[in-house]
Amino acid sequence: MVDLQTAMAAAAADRQKRLDKTASERKKRRSGADLGIERFDPVKHVAKEKAETASMWLVLAYALIVALLNRHMLMGWVGPGDGFLLWFLPISMLIFLPRIHRTVMPAAFIEAYTSGTWVKAGFLHTFTFLAISFLLVNPPFGDVTAASLDGDWEVAVITEDGELVLASASGDVLDMDGEGFAWTTDDGVLHGTAWVLFTLSDNHEVSENDVEIRLSSNAGSDLIEAATVPDALLNLSRADADHRWFAMPLGSDLAEGRWTITVDIEEQGSPWVNTREYSWYLDIIEERD
Repeated sequence: MVDLQTAMAAAAADRQKRLDKTASERKKRRSGADLGIERFDPVKHVAKEKAETASMWLVLAYALIVALLNRHMLMGWVGPGDGFLLWFLPISMLIFLPRIHRTVMPAAFIEAYTSGTWVKAGFLHTFTFLAISFLLVNPPFGDVTAASLDGDWEVAVITEDGELVLASASGDVLDMDGEGFAWTTDDGVLHGTAWVLFTLSDNHEVSENDVEIRLSSNAGSDLIEAATVPDALLNLSRADADHRWFAMPLGSDLAEGRWTITVDIEEQGSPWVNTREYSWYLDIIEERD
């Protein structure tokens, strides 16, 4: 048998265990120091915010300097041929951010910086550099691309009767996905005077682009000279302040074969000379049964 004193002691011990368990669960649900959370210190918080703000302005200034050096020194040195260096070298400059912070910032600020600070500084430097560089290579600060084709190019033929035939609208012509036209004729000769038509546009002054057009075949290559544009073609003009329209004669009664039209565009941009080239084809094919 269990005497009364032993039973009471066992009941008290069981009750104490339940109280300890309840207190432990209540402690887990509490916030604050019981959970390891530091008490909010307004003075320390303000000091950290000042340090983070100073870091932000330092990184912005650093990214601006890197972008200016890239635009006015590195781009002129490297040239347009190696685009990899023009973005890799400036962005890789973020590795110097921790050392610059430790050199420039006061000791009180440096104590507030952690590894997270360097991660945020790296992202801020990268995107700030890209944004500033985009502004510096476009007008009015720079120009790194030559004029480009605006819309589709076209071949037009004016027959001896004065009829205007456009390659894109003729049932005898096959469009080769914008790279050229295959024109089928009865006798292998494209009767009439053929013209190439196209329009250029630029993000700066399209008139400052030097354009040279050549026509080549198995017989050789010839520079196409400007000629008086017939009234039938003037109605197709798209020339205005932002567009430069070209109508250049390819010749009369072109013979069977492949004719290659090469358009070379050159412009004195900033910081380098901008170039672009287009090559189009006109295949004249004799229809055979």
